[in-house]
Amino acid sequence: MLTTSRDCKRDSARNAIPSLGEIEGRMAVLEVVAQAALTHALTEGDDNVDRSLIAEIREAMHDKCGELKLDRTDARSAVIYAEELICAAIQASHIVRQ
Repeated sequence: MLTTSRDCKRDSARNAIPSLGEIEGRMAVLEVVAQAALTHALTEGDDNVDRSLIAEIREAMHDKCGELKLDRTDARSAVIYAEELICAAIQASHIVRQ
């Protein structure tokens, strides 16, 4: 959203659209925080919980992708990425348990 107060600022503070680097940085933060939190949460090590978590997140991602009106390819890519993130956290939690 454009605002006059932002338009009067200097350099990057006046940009209404975040740079690709800003977006990538925020996505990296979200990925690292999510994986660390999941690894910590999954340290108990119940395989049934691991499977049910993947199923629950898969369903939630399908719902969210529909809500965002992503096309089939983008929705599938998002769901696959979510599954990879969860599987990496589960794998990391198994290493922590050993």
